Amino acid sequence: MGAVTRLACYRLGICRRHSAGIAVICVGNLTTGGTGKTPAVAWVVKALQAMGRKPCIVSRGYKSEGAGNDEQRVLEELCPGVPHIQDPDRVAAARRAKAEGADVVVLDDGFSHLRLKRDLDILLFDSLNPFGYGRMLPRGLMREPLRSVRRARFAVFSRADVAKPERLRDLEDTIRCIGFTGDVAHAAHVPVRLVQLGATREVPLDVLGGVIVAPFCGIGNPTGFQRTLEARGATVSPVGVLQLDDHQRMDAGVWTRQLEPFLRASKEAGAALAVCTQKDAVKLRDLAEQLEPALPIYELRVEFRLLKGEDELKRVLSVVLDKSKQS
Repeated sequence: MGAVTRLACYRLGICRRHSAGIAVICVGNLTTGGTGKTPAVAWVVKALQAMGRKPCIVSRGYKSEGAGNDEQRVLEELCPGVPHIQDPDRVAAARRAKAEGADVVVLDDGFSHLRLKRDLDILLFDSLNPFGYGRMLPRGLMREPLRSVRRARFAVFSRADVAKPERLRDLEDTIRCIGFTGDVAHAAHVPVRLVQLGATREVPLDVLGGVIVAPFCGIGNPTGFQRTLEARGATVSPVGVLQLDDHQRMDAGVWTRQLEPFLRASKEAGAALAVCTQKDAVKLRDLAEQLEPALPIYELRVEFRLLKGEDELKRVLSVVLDKSKQS
């Protein structure tokens, strides 16, 4: 009810929206996560750089520590040299980005942050669980009613490579029936590298073929991670996937209580190696030298690729940037 009331206040002009003074492009979700948003943010940043722009990433900084949160650390690896300002006051952060030389802000996970005006909303949906069980928090995963999709200019269905064509058609029909009038794209998170934790040694992705693995992850959609591994020919051990909390802090306590027992049990069940996401690995690397895991741990690095709608999205980005120059 609170979310609906807040939306109404902005729609009626009771609550004010504030300009950053430069173009703002938001990459967000209607659900609490699991859409693969961080690699999508990196894709948008690189597209803007290819257009000659100077982007700055702005995010809330959820569970951020001294070196930033896990998403900031991943984005530093995916977009080296691109400034990233984390601040719960995203209006102040966007204005700071302009003051420090940026000419466009990429707002990471800010779809529901209506206080900051934006020039383009790109909304991501996970094709495996797009609408958060169809319920608002806390009964489901939706932050806002599904009709809020009308505010977006672009909808992207991620993990489209593991969804059937008829399902993707049904998902698009669903948002169209609710009133979405923008463009639709399909995307995949394509595995590109497998790197041994602590050794920075790359091994061919073909290593996963026919191997029993022990996956663990602290992301919004562990099923998507499992499907990606299985698509590369891996078999998940009978122990299954260790599902850590999203943004789970990795320390000695978590290692002792959760990871180490999981790795031992998985090895006993036939697993030959453990695999985690880059988001988990950036936090585990600090512990790597102290660890003596029961299984070798590899991080799977993925790349966000548009399977449909890439040209349309680049065109919309270009139009938005041209308009911001004129205003």
